[in-house]
Amino acid sequence: MPTISIDGCRCHYTEAGSGPALLLIHGLGASQADWFTQVPALSAQFRCIAPDLVGHGGSDPNGEYGIFAQARRLLRLLDVLGVDQCNVLGHSMGGAVAQSMALLAPERVRALVICNSTAGFRPVTPKKMLEAVARIGLVGVLGVKPLASLIAFRLFPHDDQQDLRKTMRDHFAQGSRPVYLRSLMALGRWSIWGRLPRIQARTLIVAAEHDYFPLHETQRMVAGIPGARLKVFDGSRHGTPMDRADAFNALVIDFLTADA
Repeated sequence: MPTISIDGCRCHYTEAGSGPALLLIHGLGASQADWFTQVPALSAQFRCIAPDLVGHGGSDPNGEYGIFAQARRLLRLLDVLGVDQCNVLGHSMGGAVAQSMALLAPERVRALVICNSTAGFRPVTPKKMLEAVARIGLVGVLGVKPLASLIAFRLFPHDDQQDLRKTMRDHFAQGSRPVYLRSLMALGRWSIWGRLPRIQARTLIVAAEHDYFPLHETQRMVAGIPGARLKVFDGSRHGTPMDRADAFNALVIDFLTADA
């Protein structure tokens, strides 16, 4: 799997397929490996580029963790790969990075797919504050592995999802405690609610019925981004790209090829 140096830090990524470029950005504590249900399907029509964010997967941990800094880093990755314009798919924290890219370089983001994400991760409600404090406390004291099991169960709680649960637990357990905490703190400082109307890219927002983020918050995003579309997956949780893989992939392909 290739790596390149950006600002003196190694950036690991994978690439598959040919056609219009599609950048896939993973979530907090994850890596490009989490796109295992997307890349085989999407690479039939797109040049899929799946990077590891700073400190995640095979990327160096000594880069900048701020969400806009991560967005700039991925724009430089596209420069190195010779990609002038691309579609961007972001899940959870990756959705924050994707939106930031669309604000920083609107001419380079052809279309956005934002899945199970929001426009502001600041813990401004008691519920969000409790979630943030719980995660910081659990990871800070016990490390990533106990959180891996908890998150995997919350994403895939059903008996027929045991394989997905194990895969997610294994992926997440490989993470680093300092990286997770630094990423979580950076994410908690990011909010672009007032800047949503400046997003120019065609946008599809995907939500799950039982996601961490309430539907009214997602609907606020849809209202804020000009022309944004919304698709809600009934019964799904935060791992929609995995637990609804076939339908999710078909939706993404249909949206990205609609005006091709």
